[in-house]
Amino acid sequence: MTLPRLYENVTLHSHAEIRYIDGRPEGYGGGSPFAMGLNTLVSRTFTDYVQKFRVIGDWREHDMGDYKQGRVPDNSMVLQITMRAVLDKMKNITTFSWELNTPPLYTVYQGLVGRTTLTSLVLRCQNCRTPRPTTVIPPIPNLKSMVMYDIDPLCYPDDISMILLGSKKLEQLKLHWSPRMRESGEESVNLLAIFGRCLAARYAVPIKRLAIYNLYTRFHGEGVYKVIDYTVQTEATIINSMDSSDPMTVFTDQPWQVAHKPSVPVNLKILRTDNTDKEGATILGRFQGLDRLYLVAKKRGRGISSKPNTAAGTPTTPSTATPGVASANGTPTVSEHQSRNTASEYLAAIQKNHSSIRHLLLSDRWQLSFDTFYKLCQSCPNLEQLGFCFLAPPLESMRQAIAMVPKLWALRLLLPQDADAADKIDNLDSDMHMFAIATEFWRPEYKNLKYLGIGDNHIYKLGGVYFPPKAKDDTPDCLENGMLARRSGPGRKVELVSRESVNHIEIWGLDTMEFDPSPS
Repeated sequence: MTLPRLYENVTLHSHAEIRYIDGRPEGYGGGSPFAMGLNTLVSRTFTDYVQKFRVIGDWREHDMGDYKQGRVPDNSMVLQITMRAVLDKMKNITTFSWELNTPPLYTVYQGLVGRTTLTSLVLRCQNCRTPRPTTVIPPIPNLKSMVMYDIDPLCYPDDISMILLGSKKLEQLKLHWSPRMRESGEESVNLLAIFGRCLAARYAVPIKRLAIYNLYTRFHGEGVYKVIDYTVQTEATIINSMDSSDPMTVFTDQPWQVAHKPSVPVNLKILRTDNTDKEGATILGRFQGLDRLYLVAKKRGRGISSKPNTAAGTPTTPSTATPGVASANGTPTVSEHQSRNTASEYLAAIQKNHSSIRHLLLSDRWQLSFDTFYKLCQSCPNLEQLGFCFLAPPLESMRQAIAMVPKLWALRLLLPQDADAADKIDNLDSDMHMFAIATEFWRPEYKNLKYLGIGDNHIYKLGGVYFPPKAKDDTPDCLENGMLARRSGPGRKVELVSRESVNHIEIWGLDTMEFDPSPS
């Protein structure tokens, strides 16, 4: 009964070096775990149960000089043939992930075309510049999700233009370019190589969920925006792309904003980006009904007026960028005045056009006053998750604002960029935070709040309200509002939790520049 469940999800990990356990190599007396796993799938009938198949890691290619002689090394060719044999036996496969450091060849793609149950495909591109075959990936009839990451135009990536044109059921597209191009200012990316066939056929891909990471290329004209059907798009993720606030990339990124009027996805429900320029606020003001907005923080050292490390890496190709320097006159890249103006435009667009929003994570650069926070809560009563940078208001005022959003259950208080103020709060002992939370958040205004975050290091899970035994002696009037009175009054159960334990909550889990190759 458990065998089908055991083989539903299969992951085989290849390692470039031999690993040892208790002084013996893995697979002692046989082959490597990766090879023996492939042997099991080829020679046994377990493949009938496999629905998700993933190969990941580093494949050791021998005779690399064969590529220079115009042929594929034998051990890599045998890998392709074996993988094709495995795929041909998987009658119920729905997701296939090729995340090895060597690309699949046409024989593997040909096997995927015959899998009518396949709906998700994940491809990792190689980062080696050794000349090798590139494949025009054929259309897969029932494909709904396509993920391609570590794309580097100088490392012979496979051509996905045909699969985008021919896979008519495609709904999700994730494209992640290597951070190398943005870090070095190299304009080697050409979007026409990816969308050229769609553009020539005048076909708009009906993508519902689009994600773009590390895109660095010049604006190629209005035609680029005609390859996506924006009327059906419901989700967009744009990380480290087309950001004109970076002086190192402004000459390439700025034409995307000034040379055209971007199409507006009128049915967009989820937007996640690290770009907080005024053009983004303008787009928010041109449609209505956004359900979730996550403005991802660009991590930086507090009190340093330098541009942050913004490259979005992957587990296989982490970013190698280092924090940049301030501008020539020593001023920050984005001034405080510009930041306030941008924040005002975003908040105005949200309150006017997106009052039904449920998840809202604002930039940690925008320090909201209490009046601004109150108006935001008043305008958006459906908020369930909220993260913002705050100026600590009086507790009574805080209760009034929270009462305006009765559905709020996750609140994240971001710390300001000012080093002294932030460090003072961040370095407080957790017990101090827990006491303050317990003696304030028992009140009925906070009854639905389950999680509270203060900065990056303090995340608390809120439980029920407790009533300690009443002391025999009456509390003196002079202490009725003091520490003793707060200790003897009602309180809220509070538990300190780790950042990892709240990654399922979007205002924490989606606040990252890292790329997740798994299809959503």
